[in-house]
Amino acid sequence: MFSSKAQLSKHERTHSAQRPFQCPDCHKAYKTPTELRNHSRSHTGEKPFICTECGKAFMQAICLRIHMTQHSGERPYSCRQCSKSYPTLSKLKVHMRSHTGEKPYFCAECGKSFADPSVFRKHRRNHQGHRPYACDKCGKTYTELKDLKNHERSHTGEKPFLCSDCGKAFSRSSSLACHQRIHSQNKPYQCEQCGKGFTQLSSYQSHLRTHSGEKPFLCPQCGKMFSDPSSFRRHQRAHLGFKPYPCDKCSKRFRQPADLAVHERVHSGERPYKCQSCDKAFVASWDLRRHMLVHTGLRPFSCTECDKSFAERSSLNKHRRVHSGERPFKCEECLKSFVVSSSLRKHERTHLTEQSEQQQQQQQQQQQQQQQQQQETEAGSASGFTAHTTLPQFSCTHCDATFGTWDEVQAHENLHSIDSTPSTLTKIVPLGSHVCETCQAEFSQLADLQEHEKQHPKPRPHVCNSCGKGFLNKSGLRKHQKIHSTNKPHSCPHCSKAFLFAAYLRKHLRTHADTPQVATQLSDLNIIHTDPLPSPPPPSEVSPSTVEPSTISLTVPVTVPVTAFQSLPEYLVKEEGL
Repeated sequence: MFSSKAQLSKHERTHSAQRPFQCPDCHKAYKTPTELRNHSRSHTGEKPFICTECGKAFMQAICLRIHMTQHSGERPYSCRQCSKSYPTLSKLKVHMRSHTGEKPYFCAECGKSFADPSVFRKHRRNHQGHRPYACDKCGKTYTELKDLKNHERSHTGEKPFLCSDCGKAFSRSSSLACHQRIHSQNKPYQCEQCGKGFTQLSSYQSHLRTHSGEKPFLCPQCGKMFSDPSSFRRHQRAHLGFKPYPCDKCSKRFRQPADLAVHERVHSGERPYKCQSCDKAFVASWDLRRHMLVHTGLRPFSCTECDKSFAERSSLNKHRRVHSGERPFKCEECLKSFVVSSSLRKHERTHLTEQSEQQQQQQQQQQQQQQQQQQETEAGSASGFTAHTTLPQFSCTHCDATFGTWDEVQAHENLHSIDSTPSTLTKIVPLGSHVCETCQAEFSQLADLQEHEKQHPKPRPHVCNSCGKGFLNKSGLRKHQKIHSTNKPHSCPHCSKAFLFAAYLRKHLRTHADTPQVATQLSDLNIIHTDPLPSPPPPSEVSPSTVEPSTISLTVPVTVPVTAFQSLPEYLVKEEGL
């Protein structure tokens, strides 16, 4: 029942397709004049509804009422399944669809369906190509003004949303809401397979794909697939080479503001992520998570083929290539392929060594020829040759060079054969191919360039607080700082000596090799067998022909069974792990 005929006719329009009120600017049509007035403000920019608490303005009264619940904390509409509460009934209805799985909004162009109508409208604009809001700094475009404003804070560094529990600030209200669940220990999204809880639905959905192996995000440039959209976007920026976030201290650039924030802690020395077990501190949360596995011993990533488990997903992915035979890293010189990128880099250095040796051989031959020519010229002058004396001339068939002997011609022509038929596995680096980036000086060998670059001191941004020594990278600084520390974690079990590094301990253990306990351990392990040097014969009996190669060998390698490494003493295990 309605109190007036006007209200009845207004209600009847909700059932009909009639939209008599049209916008003169964009020709959109609406069922009521109120809807048209609200829409017109999107063209004029008028925001008549102002919040008395924070001064924020809104185009519609309903938007102001929803905003006011953030100040009052009022959320009268609660979900019966997970006890979540919302300021409006419409938001509760959208949330309920996350439990039922209902997605009534269907995109006819790509077949995707959505539970939230606002997300559906935003998705439709992507198909239409309508992204009217552009960033002045980097040119990125957005379908909605609020998305542009959120993005602009990544350039300005503004973080207006403050956590009342720990004081941490955020650029988005949604990020603050997710963060506050950490304090309340509220993780409404629980994985049924492993029991892990998540504060965000997107994180929960990405986690489910680790169990199913689903990777729906395909890179069109290289064909690589990803299980979560954030990794996919990060990968695409790598193709574009787009790094819009520079560091003010060292001019390094980064693809994401979060990566820049982590990098800036290297300069400031800030390490906000502390381990509660050993008081170690880290600049990034993922470094702390990786470190915590040392204490817990947890290896959550298991191989389905051989039941091996790993602490990190990246290690599992590398291991899987052993079973699949995949070798994605290929050498451009000899087309040899490798399982991991580090093996490829190590292999590529062998080509550089071959090239350097070949160049060195060429230079030595040229120097010998020049010296020989100079000696012959000096000898000819000393013998009384005059300008009218005619010497025999031998010409090179490849160039106009002439020589006094046939041997010189042959030695010279070998250089042409080296230049014209390089090895199939290596390529000759031309003279001057190694260029100094600082002064543009050219060198024929990489070693000469490296020696020259020592004249140009590189910036060493990582400075030791104790002695002021600078380092190129943070790993070098961390290793150096152990010198100042009184903590020596690697102790000898035989004499109670302690060392900073495991390598020093292993070297020290060799001094105990004569003790029965260590000798027994080494012989049981079959790690290496050292033969005593044979007694040398008297000097009179020694001749070059009687010296056998075996008499100058210091060690004899033996075959080491794989099982021998499964029971290594703890103090013999290297840092890299066997």
